[in-house]
Amino acid sequence: MIYQRKYRIACLWLGGLFLALGFFAWGGLPRSTPEIEIRRAIMVEPAEKRRALEDLSDVPVARPATGGWLQSFGGYTGHIVRKGETIRDLASAGGSTESLIASYNAIRGPLAAGRCVIIPNLQNAINTLKSEPFIVEHATTRHARVALTLDAGSTAEPLPRILNALSKRHIKITFFVTGYFVRENPDLVRQIAADGHEFGNHSLSHPDLRHVDDKRLLRELMETERLLLATAGASTRPFFRPPYGEYDNHVLLTAENLGFIPIYWTLDSLDSVGAKKNGDFLYNRVTGKLSAEQLRGAIILMHVDSMGTADALPRILDRYAEMGLEVCKLSRVLNDT
Repeated sequence: MIYQRKYRIACLWLGGLFLALGFFAWGGLPRSTPEIEIRRAIMVEPAEKRRALEDLSDVPVARPATGGWLQSFGGYTGHIVRKGETIRDLASAGGSTESLIASYNAIRGPLAAGRCVIIPNLQNAINTLKSEPFIVEHATTRHARVALTLDAGSTAEPLPRILNALSKRHIKITFFVTGYFVRENPDLVRQIAADGHEFGNHSLSHPDLRHVDDKRLLRELMETERLLLATAGASTRPFFRPPYGEYDNHVLLTAENLGFIPIYWTLDSLDSVGAKKNGDFLYNRVTGKLSAEQLRGAIILMHVDSMGTADALPRILDRYAEMGLEVCKLSRVLNDT
């Protein structure tokens, strides 16, 4: 009996040894595909939460009472304004109306050459324009305005402090939200809307959109829009910021054809890049990197999940005021009125 037990143990040991030798002969442990190198950090969500995001068929669509440009159109066209073009010209060529183009793009004055706009095309109207890929990095303005934009796709812990700093100074800005953030933080998203801030679309789950198929690309933008409508009665249109700041012409044209103006930034605060940044670093970068003249029409990128941003924001806002700069929504900065 003792001999048989030893024999079985020896067989098991030898069998394990042969299996190990065979395993390493085939290349050892499986190697994971290297991740795409990215400039922007984002929290990786558990698999069950990612699966939950993929099943949003039960989310009701709540239309805001104002309706207006949230209605269904025959399509959308992205256009860069040429010198001398008027809203009437765009309405005639794009199968739209002057009032519709003005309200959709928050236009309150003459069109400046080089401005990027979305033209909502009326159903059954003739549209002779074709979308052209663009992304907005800076606004041309005669006024000392700067657009503060905060991306929201990870933790919301610093957000109440951020909203408080803005509220105390009666400042309204633009928040680019992911669908995940909206779903996980409905009360805070409703607070953003109640405080009068505007929203932009930052995709559903924050992938590099250059590497997803068309069906996924459509879902990433439209499910985020649907979630925000259902949660806060607000829309992410007409602004979209690609996750990680990564894009190609296909991503830009797809976003434009869905009714979104692609937005980049003039100055990255770096609050989501590398090691955590403290308030002093962020204050110095956001207020000292560019001159007051360079900040005119600038789009500043910061993130909701950064405690350093929450620490620095009151000082940043006060410093901009001292520099004669008005911090406001992206839509206001894009309007030269």
